[in-house]
Amino acid sequence: MHLKKCPIFIIVFAVLFQINAGAYESLSYLYGGNTTTYINSVNVTGANLTTVCPDYFEINGNGTLKTTIKADPLFVYSIHAKGIKVIPYLSNNWDRTLGRAAVANRSAFAAELAAKVSEVECDGVNIDIQNLTEADRDAFTDFIRLLRAALPKSKVLYVCTAANPWGLTTGWQGSYDYKALGSNSDMLFIMAYDEHYSGGTPGAVASLSFSEQSVKYALKYVPPAKVMLGIPFYGRYWKQGAAAGGYGITISDVERLVSAYKAVTWYDSSAQCARATLVLSDTDNAVIWGSSRLSAGTYDIWYENDTSIEKKLSLVSKYGLAGAGSWALGQEPQRIWKNYGLWLLGKPFIDIENHWAQSYILNLTQKGIISGFPDKRFLPNGNLTRAQAAALFVNFLGLRNEPGSGTFSDTAGHWAEKQISITKQYGIFAGYGGNLFYPNKNITREEFAVICDKVLYSPDTVNFSQKIYSDVSPETNPWSNKSIILLSMNNILSGYPDGTFKPGNTITRAEAVRVISAMLDYPGGFSVAPGKFKSPIPIEPH
Repeated sequence: MHLKKCPIFIIVFAVLFQINAGAYESLSYLYGGNTTTYINSVNVTGANLTTVCPDYFEINGNGTLKTTIKADPLFVYSIHAKGIKVIPYLSNNWDRTLGRAAVANRSAFAAELAAKVSEVECDGVNIDIQNLTEADRDAFTDFIRLLRAALPKSKVLYVCTAANPWGLTTGWQGSYDYKALGSNSDMLFIMAYDEHYSGGTPGAVASLSFSEQSVKYALKYVPPAKVMLGIPFYGRYWKQGAAAGGYGITISDVERLVSAYKAVTWYDSSAQCARATLVLSDTDNAVIWGSSRLSAGTYDIWYENDTSIEKKLSLVSKYGLAGAGSWALGQEPQRIWKNYGLWLLGKPFIDIENHWAQSYILNLTQKGIISGFPDKRFLPNGNLTRAQAAALFVNFLGLRNEPGSGTFSDTAGHWAEKQISITKQYGIFAGYGGNLFYPNKNITREEFAVICDKVLYSPDTVNFSQKIYSDVSPETNPWSNKSIILLSMNNILSGYPDGTFKPGNTITRAEAVRVISAMLDYPGGFSVAPGKFKSPIPIEPH
């Protein structure tokens, strides 16, 4: 078998597999842990994150950069290997004096921070300087301008901004010039939480109306493609009769306490968040995050659950935002990630929930690779046709803008006419006798395997005489055996529990998505120069 190189620009699928311009960024902050705990937290999210923001940068008292001991090249490498961006955040930890020191030293500080971002090989930096005032507005904006100029163009600059549904121009909300910050950065992260806060009156951390009004305010000054909605993975509690309250508590801790102490729970339809009343005795050992122990008494807790998170995430698709992010990873129940991608995408498909391929479908949808039918169906169990497969591979290989040459007698006027022409030009597909393509004919699993094999960079290091499946052999499958074995050995293809591959069965749309997802993780690599196919193997009818 020869060495093969092909391009892999991730674009994909026309008509039934269309380009989805609505791919969203999914971000989460990493705080209070270390490399091991951070990697573990990322691992439980499945394919639901595109970006993580670890707590790598702080500010010294003299306005210079402080890099925390958590800055770890191993973490950056490990997360990049998962296809996730690493954008550490810079925090003044709500300390106004430190924030002002950095801004006063902004020219030197910007240069120092830009150099460190490149040194740790991350993808950019997220500025999370809070608790300044309107007096610092212009200086802070100028710091962002200087930092953008100092950063390499390949590094992104995100800026956290206070939620401002009231349109305030004073206080810490007044320190953010949305319009100017949007012009000088790549993204504004709207911290749409702490509507009610520590020391304040009881209420939701982020009611739905608060979140939505915060988004609408931002969109007055910044295009939606530069706005990311922040949501909380925590709640707040108030002890009845106490002088102060509103202390933070993770969603995971709330749910654990609710279960352990039989708290009364309900959903607040006005605020669109979950609530609980928790009663503790002197003998109860109610320990929460940070090793704090709640004393005896009655507690009112406002927090997020699946329903409230889904409703907030629906604002992303409603307003066409860049995506959503959460504070902070590890504070949420792991089950949230089962449907998080579905919520973020505004439930793009009505027929994939609990389907075995749901995560693969959402992953490729999130990446902007696929979409479904106009009626919001994906038809995961539907058969993949030759026309759909042609469109898939043309766009997957970055050939969408190629002119195409050569036609088939039965493809004129077909929705995939151009894509089919391109596959003929590059030898990806072959037709049938009489110059026919049969675009609506279903494609089999072994046919799909041969096409996938063509685009991989794969040396002849596999024993092709081995028996992996009971129904695949050089004798029974002379033209597809090598491809099936090669892709199976690279965990791109898989068979059935009974040990068969069923090469002649039609491949389903879900199975095709699973294969493409695996190809994205293929370590052998692809070329970015189109048209490097050698000795293409035509797919003959049988």
